[in-house]
Amino acid sequence: MTAIPRDGGDRERGLPGGPVIVDALASEWLKLRSTRSTRYILATVAAFVVLLAGFAFYVGSLWDGLPPEGRVTVRAAQPEQIVLLPVQICMAVLGVLAFTSEYATGMIRSTFTALPHRIVVTAAKAAVVAALALVVGQVSVFGTFLIGRAIVGDRPIRGFTAPLPEELPKMLATGMSVVVLALIGLGLGAVLRSTAGAVTSVVVILYVVPRFVISLPDPWNARIGSVLPEDLTRQLAGEVPIAVGLGKAGAGIGLSPPAALAVMALYAVVAVGLTALALSRRDVR
Repeated sequence: MTAIPRDGGDRERGLPGGPVIVDALASEWLKLRSTRSTRYILATVAAFVVLLAGFAFYVGSLWDGLPPEGRVTVRAAQPEQIVLLPVQICMAVLGVLAFTSEYATGMIRSTFTALPHRIVVTAAKAAVVAALALVVGQVSVFGTFLIGRAIVGDRPIRGFTAPLPEELPKMLATGMSVVVLALIGLGLGAVLRSTAGAVTSVVVILYVVPRFVISLPDPWNARIGSVLPEDLTRQLAGEVPIAVGLGKAGAGIGLSPPAALAVMALYAVVAVGLTALALSRRDVR
């Protein structure tokens, strides 16, 4: 009796073996890094980091130009938190384009011809997008933090010069939120197959819905807001929901950091699950 190699047997039975998954990851990484839109998105993130370095230089110059009594009133936003907004949008757009660009060019047909296992394609795309989003999110946040602190130096500017141990949980949470939003963009891109529609949906989820929720009566503004992506990032770092922080809801409402992490993971799982469902139930036309 001749033994059939496992890889060959898996391929003959139509089952994805280990090498198939590795090939899928390599293929998705090649497509992602060779796409012009990816380079434009990364360049946009880098441009925001440079702009916030300029912001730090401006804050330092403002401090130097004030008398001692005027310096007491100076308060500046932390650049690593400012950079979060554009990075989240950029990575969400990257997730959207991971699918919609292939549908727009017809490349998706070649993808599924070369690898008919749509679940494997979904997993490979999600893994590559999540890995890149994690790296970009953490590098941009920590890079902005370190550059800003290096420029400002030892100037005791309120809200700007918090030490690294104090800011570390928030910055790590920020990187996690970027991954989740990239996967949400991936899911919306697969379901809607429209770049404009998916990007608009991401903006609505990330910015429009939270602003509407804040206007709801207490305690629903904090209860609903606590499970939205923006507030999950805050709670993962140990902060309270926005409605509570603004005094529009009573204290004691919100999630613990482990619970916030679990909800963020649920967002990612649902996004990838919807992607797999959309691909398995619809053709590529």
